[in-house]
Amino acid sequence: MNTETISIVFSLRPIEVEATEKVASMIEHSDVSERRLLTVCAERFSDSEMEEMHKVLSFAKSLESTDPNHPSMHAYISHPLRVARMALQLLEEPSLDIVSMGLLHNVFEVSGLAEADVIEAGFASRIADGVRCSTVDRKLQFDESYLAEFYGRIMEFGDDLVLIKCVDKLDNLLAFQLIDGPVREPYLEATSRFVKPMADHISPAFGDYFGRVIEHMRSVGCYQELKAQYEAFKTQN
Repeated sequence: MNTETISIVFSLRPIEVEATEKVASMIEHSDVSERRLLTVCAERFSDSEMEEMHKVLSFAKSLESTDPNHPSMHAYISHPLRVARMALQLLEEPSLDIVSMGLLHNVFEVSGLAEADVIEAGFASRIADGVRCSTVDRKLQFDESYLAEFYGRIMEFGDDLVLIKCVDKLDNLLAFQLIDGPVREPYLEATSRFVKPMADHISPAFGDYFGRVIEHMRSVGCYQELKAQYEAFKTQN
C-alpha cells in the first residue's frame, strides 16, 4: 500500500513563533485558520482543485462532534485546518488528497462517522482507509506494544499518511504550553519514541525540528494563564 516517497520543502518558522500562532488559533474563531489554509491552497492549487478543496472544507465544517473530549467542533476545527495547511506548505508538490486527509484525519474519533460515510460523501477509499489507520484507540494510547503496531501500520500505509500523522502530532505539541497534568510527560515520551523517527523518515530537517519542539515543550512547561484563556474560550463555543 506504500506510495512513492514524498519530497519536503522545510518551511516551519522558529518554534516560539509557531507555538504562539498555535495558541492563538485555540483562543480565536476558526475562520482565521480557515483563511490561512485557503490562502495557501489558492497559491498552489488550480481553479478546479480549489473547487474540490471547498467541497472538502464544507464537509469537514458540517460535522458535529460526538466526542466528550471535543464538545465544540467550532473550537476544535482549527486543528485539522492547521494540519492541512502545514502539510501543504511542507510538500514540494501539492496534493489535494493529502490536504483532504489532513482535514479529515480525526473525523472518526471526533464525529463518530465510519469509512462508509466518508466514501459516500465522495472521498476516495484510500482517504477513508488512511483516516481509520491513523485513528488511535485512546484506551491504549500509552501502551508500548499497541503503539509499535499502530505506528508500524501507518509507516506501511505510505508517506502521505506518515506526513499527516507527524504534522498532527507537531500541531498538538505546539499547544503544550496549555497542557499540564499526568498525561503530559507520557505523551511527550511516546511522541519522542514513536513519531520522531517517522519525522526523520520524512525529512532530516523536519525530524530535527520535531525533536527540538519536544524538548522545548518539556522545558517551558504549562502557562496557567494561557490555559485559563483557552478553557474560557471553549465554554463560549
